[in-house]
Amino acid sequence: MSELDLNLLEREARALAADLLPTLDRPRVSRVRLRRARAYWTAARNFVDNRRLARQGREDLHPLYFIWTLLRTCNFSCSYCDDHRGSKYPDLPAAGALDTAQARRLLKIMRTRSPAVYFAGGEPMLRRDLPEITRAARDLDYYPILINTNGSIVDRRLKRKEWRSWLADTDIVIVSLDALDPDLLGRMWVTKKPLDVIRNVLLLRELSGPLGFKLMVNTVIQPGAVQHAVDVLDFANERGIGFCPVPVNIGPAVDQAVLTDPQYPALVSRILERKRLGHPIAGSARMLQRLLNAQPFTCRNTLKPHIDYDGRLQWPCKASVNQSPASVDVLEFDHVDALYEHAAGLVDPTGFHGPAPTQCGANCNWAQNYSTDAYAHGLTHPLDLLSDISSLLKAA
Repeated sequence: MSELDLNLLEREARALAADLLPTLDRPRVSRVRLRRARAYWTAARNFVDNRRLARQGREDLHPLYFIWTLLRTCNFSCSYCDDHRGSKYPDLPAAGALDTAQARRLLKIMRTRSPAVYFAGGEPMLRRDLPEITRAARDLDYYPILINTNGSIVDRRLKRKEWRSWLADTDIVIVSLDALDPDLLGRMWVTKKPLDVIRNVLLLRELSGPLGFKLMVNTVIQPGAVQHAVDVLDFANERGIGFCPVPVNIGPAVDQAVLTDPQYPALVSRILERKRLGHPIAGSARMLQRLLNAQPFTCRNTLKPHIDYDGRLQWPCKASVNQSPASVDVLEFDHVDALYEHAAGLVDPTGFHGPAPTQCGANCNWAQNYSTDAYAHGLTHPLDLLSDISSLLKAA
């Protein structure tokens, strides 16, 4: 049985931070403010256009952000994780990912409508050109620039001189952390060094203040393991780290065994109470209530288009069950409007979410889907949307 010595890990993290900080670039505050202002302008313009589209009964809404699976390769094989189509990332062929020049072009195209970008994988930090891609996103005035990582190689990457600007160019780092039990994590993630992740979360916490980025942990809540989610919640709250809870999905639907776990209602109550008390927990109280209780939601996937490792947009939803998504090469277009017009001609996103044979047949219980629900609600209740956005920015 492995023992978790948080005091030791915190000492090691502080020592690492002391060694790394003198070598890492600092963000330029004026540049961050300019990025934020320009991205907010894009978001405001999209909101006006999206209200018009919604009044017409259309669901091809302009994006809040886009999710980009930078590569399929991953050094973990988490029990709950797949590519939204049922395949494990380590089992998928890795060839075909965009090169650096293609990545820059894709960012330029998507910036014509997308104010923010969410880098995902696989494990995005396995891309050696991630600092170049992140710098390109910064220079295009994306805000926020987010990354979801397993956190296992953060310390090793930051020791490389070519990575010294990466954190200064990143706004939000989200690390997957599902428990504090090393043995459980080793089995769940299929890794021999789960403590590296916890140490790197603590390292990022030390670096977040001086380097100006926000840190969050993403916790997948699983049946029979609810107490482990409580442990991570307490760990994050005690250290001022953002917390994002996600009930585990089986395929494109919540695992009902989570919802019926006897310990689960108390966890939901605790999360909502911590939110009320001002702890940094992702999402508004309304969104969290709906997400954690798997309530029916309004899905608007074009608000968060998913672009695969090969630069192809999966339209309108990668996780569709009844209908295969259309796959559209983003690099063939110069503007998101033209991309969306072409994609909507292949598959009409209006009314696509639902159980019918002609609909997606999925009911994904992910925070990202509930964020589109909150936005769709906000199109007719703008003050509620402002409250949700304010809550999100405070939690991140």
